[in-house]
Amino acid sequence: MHLGIPATTIRQWAGRQDPIVHALAAERNAPNLPFIALAEAQILRELRDTGLSMQHLRDSVLSLRKMTGEEYVLASNTIATDGGVLLYNAATHADPEWVRARDHQGVFREVAERLFTFVSYAKDGFAERLTLRPYKAADVIMDSRFGWGQPVLAKSKVPVDAIVDLFYAGESVEAIAEEYNTTTEQVEAILRVVARRAA
Repeated sequence: MHLGIPATTIRQWAGRQDPIVHALAAERNAPNLPFIALAEAQILRELRDTGLSMQHLRDSVLSLRKMTGEEYVLASNTIATDGGVLLYNAATHADPEWVRARDHQGVFREVAERLFTFVSYAKDGFAERLTLRPYKAADVIMDSRFGWGQPVLAKSKVPVDAIVDLFYAGESVEAIAEEYNTTTEQVEAILRVVARRAA
C-alpha cells in the first residue's frame, strides 16, 4: 500500500462493525479504500505516532461521529491533539474552542495543535492531498484532482506507475529521470518503495 501501513493494520481499522477507517467491500482479502479512507488512515497513523492509544482514538472518533453527525470527522481539519488526548474544535466561528473528543469537556490548558504535515485540507475542511511518507525524497502525493487519485510526483504530476513501467520496460534510472524532468534520487526512491511492496 502506498501509505506504508500494513494491509493487516488497515483491515483491523476497517473491519469492525463501527470501523474507524471507511473501506468499501473487500477485494481479494484486501480492503478497497476510497480517497477519504486513505486520508483517515494517514491521519490515524499520525495520531498513533503521538502515542494515543487505539482504544482512545476509537472511542473518541465514535463519540465525535455521534455528536456532530459527521461520518468522516477523522478526515476533517476539526481535530488535533495536545499529545495526550484527541481534541475537537467545537467552535462555530473563527476562534478555536477545543474540547476533548471522547467526553466533550472543555480544554483549559493551551492546546499545542498537532500539525498533520502529511495531510492538506480543502476549503470544505476535509483532506484533499496526502503526502506519502514511504516515498520520502521523491515527494509523492495522492490528490483526487491529479492522476485520478493515484500516486504522482508533487511538482510534475507524473504518475508513479509511469516511472515504474519504464523501469520494468528496461529503461535506466537516468533515462527515466531525463524523460520526466526529475532527479535520479526521486526515481530511485520510488523504485525502492515499489521493490519493498513487491517483496
